Amino acid sequence: MDKHSYRIYCAGPLFNPKEREEMAAIASVLKDAGYSVFLPQEDGLKFAELLPTLTKKEIPVEDGMVMLSMAIFSLDVFEVVNSDGLVLNMNGRVPDEGAMVESGIAWSHNKTVVIFKNDDRSLILGNCNPLVMGLSDFEFVDKYEDIPVAFDRRLTEPRKLVASAFPLNCETTKKNGQKISDYLAQRRTKDEITDLLFRLFGEISCQISRGPKKNFSQTLGRPLVPKEGMDS
Repeated sequence: MDKHSYRIYCAGPLFNPKEREEMAAIASVLKDAGYSVFLPQEDGLKFAELLPTLTKKEIPVEDGMVMLSMAIFSLDVFEVVNSDGLVLNMNGRVPDEGAMVESGIAWSHNKTVVIFKNDDRSLILGNCNPLVMGLSDFEFVDKYEDIPVAFDRRLTEPRKLVASAFPLNCETTKKNGQKISDYLAQRRTKDEITDLLFRLFGEISCQISRGPKKNFSQTLGRPLVPKEGMDS
């Protein structure tokens, strides 16, 4: 397979400008080497942009936050599973929690994991946590330009398949993530995206935020009816 056909998920912290700058640099070096990438800060759902659109639809803020959290989780699970490899940015005082989950999902689905780390801080006597390092066969790179080189080598090596099975909740999450991914690829409007999120997660998000006795359609005062022409 030509490496232009490979897709790499970029996992790491993105909660301040410096972190986003570093993640953008990681994605950029992979793109320059011919890889396709998924970078959540650029290619994923944007919580701050979509929440106001949901509230305009008279969806309570707390329900909208749960709905968006479920949507982000579903999309990221799908994108990890749909990728050929994942690069994990380990820099920081502690590894980013979300990136740890994404990396575990990638490893359990037999994806190639490359760890990037040029931060001297570590957990155990100068070494990183072995449970994390094991995801990348206890290897890491410390230069941006070495990230695509590591993928060039590891994606073409014969690999022993990891035996794993999709539990139902992971399969359902992946399917929901694919629906969201399809909408993003089609450049649907924010209204269309939030309508999809309502259909996928509206009922259950209400149960989580309000408790199981209150029905989400009762919260809105209207039934859960999909819009005409919307994909199922």
